[in-house]
Amino acid sequence: MELTLESAFSTGGMVGHTSYLLLVISMLMRQINLLRIFVIASSFVAIAYDVIWLKDPVGVFWESLLVAVNIVQLTIIYFENRMVRFSPEEEAFRTAWLADMEKGDCRRLLAKGLWVAGEPGTELTREGEPVPHLIYLSEGEAAILSHGREVAVCGAGSFIGEMTVLQGDSATGTAMLKTPSRYWMIEAGVLRKLLESKPEIGQALQSSFTANLKDKLVRSNLQQTGAAQTGAAR
Repeated sequence: MELTLESAFSTGGMVGHTSYLLLVISMLMRQINLLRIFVIASSFVAIAYDVIWLKDPVGVFWESLLVAVNIVQLTIIYFENRMVRFSPEEEAFRTAWLADMEKGDCRRLLAKGLWVAGEPGTELTREGEPVPHLIYLSEGEAAILSHGREVAVCGAGSFIGEMTVLQGDSATGTAMLKTPSRYWMIEAGVLRKLLESKPEIGQALQSSFTANLKDKLVRSNLQQTGAAQTGAAR
């Protein structure tokens, strides 16, 4: 194919553009399965472009290898997801906040942490000190203290420490259990190491943190509204 503007917008040129467009779209996918599917589609179009217009056996070989690798990886993910099992509390956690994560990756994440039964007064984070664990509060309540004063309450279904644990920053407040509670926790260093090897888990977690933060804000607004209405009624 000639290096001209006319050839760039010919039928063959548009097929080549489509191949690269699909590759670019694949990079926008947040789920690894969709990413691989778009890469496979891009490779198939590129193979047609190499065979029909470029007559390029080297391109055909490498695009075919790319298809094969991604099909193998999708097959591995499929069987991993089929074989994964969760306990009832793990499944509730996964359904609530980790639904965007592949089941196999979710299993890897949960296996790195542990479930704990906590008593009132148990300190989860300490203001001004690095957050030691990412915590998901499955049952119970935790008070958030700033300079010894309660400023918020996290209820069941909340993450604790999610804003600073990934960066290793210090906690902006002290989190302390108010009631008998059940929670899942993972050590900060272990979590960061896992995310280095599986960045897709980190992407899914960030989405979960954002959604959970919105949920916290909604709950906080409702609590403040309720308190204001109670005060007005008095």
